[in-house]
Amino acid sequence: MNAYQVVDRAEQLMQQYLDDLKTIVNIDSGTYTRSGVDRVGAYLQERFQAFGFSTRFDRQEQFGNHLIATHTGNAPAGPRILLIGHIDTVFSEGEAQRRPFAISQQNGGRIATGPGVLDMKSGVLIGMYGLHILISAQEANYKQATFICNSDEEIGSPSSKPLIQELARQADAVIVLEPGRAKGTVVSSRRGSGQYRVEVRGISAHAGVEPQKGRNAILELSYQVQKMQALNGTIPGTTLSVGIIRGGERTNIVPDYAYCEMDVRVSDEAGLEAIEAAMHKVASKTVLQGTSITLSGGMSCMPFERSKRNEQLIQLAKEAGSELGLNIEDVGSGGAFKVPSLRNVSKTGPYFHDGRFKTLEETVTFMWDFYKKKSESTNTLSDGEKRDLVAFLRAL
Repeated sequence: MNAYQVVDRAEQLMQQYLDDLKTIVNIDSGTYTRSGVDRVGAYLQERFQAFGFSTRFDRQEQFGNHLIATHTGNAPAGPRILLIGHIDTVFSEGEAQRRPFAISQQNGGRIATGPGVLDMKSGVLIGMYGLHILISAQEANYKQATFICNSDEEIGSPSSKPLIQELARQADAVIVLEPGRAKGTVVSSRRGSGQYRVEVRGISAHAGVEPQKGRNAILELSYQVQKMQALNGTIPGTTLSVGIIRGGERTNIVPDYAYCEMDVRVSDEAGLEAIEAAMHKVASKTVLQGTSITLSGGMSCMPFERSKRNEQLIQLAKEAGSELGLNIEDVGSGGAFKVPSLRNVSKTGPYFHDGRFKTLEETVTFMWDFYKKKSESTNTLSDGEKRDLVAFLRAL
């Protein structure tokens, strides 16, 4: 089955694909709309089973259930592939009724719109149909393909992260079906991100009667903020931004507690070690005698570094694209698998969350509705495995 035969088969399946896309886009599946997320999962379970997959759910209490679909390929010694896509969206209940799935003509092309159509219900279906094309053509030249559809990605994957990590450790390659950053791109590296907090404890006193007995935590924190912010840009590939500062209860009391929170981004683990060492050095010294400082926090997502291992996947994607007349480029993004990984290989578009907001009022209303619901192998691929993966990537 050559590249053009794959395209022909994909075109034959396009209407079926669009029907599936319409069905799941028109189901409200915001992260906190658990019933809707489970409806999407149940629908996809039926589709996976019809395509020859075995399926199971990782049951959840707080969020929707995570769907795991597995297919055993034709190559017992071939690669084990993990595909990842999420079925939750950022939208509140009722959005699918207000703005249902639609296809329109724009700039000479057909554009599909609707809540979650790009991020990332279309990507989940692209992965599923890509595998279906390979399976139906008897070209599933892998040992096993596992597909996880998680239900909580839009809030950081709190319940699905351990499951994804477990499945990734069992895989030779991971493909994340998020939308691409621009036409013809895949993401080959991604910065890690974390949140850190500096807490200052001082001594409370009456600001008018005996201020000399107090130790102003806000004042000490102001020194810490300046020193922490000064670290930004001093270590290659890292950024630090102080984004929140809080302290004090009443103006006539010397505050005995204050804190700030910082966003930290790193490109690699060496940068992480360096920026953390620098932050600890700043926090180890106070300016005001009688105050104390505590630094806490850490990385919520480790950096996804470009390596020789994922370069093999990048090259495979470029070769597959070239056969179809596509110039595929790899870019960094601003995540972490200890196996070769390729991210953001699905459909592209300018608005990950559909470019919904036209006014400030709409934006503020949406943010309030959404956030008020919150409670918070080391082996390289062999030549044979490379050849097997080429066929797989061509179908995506």
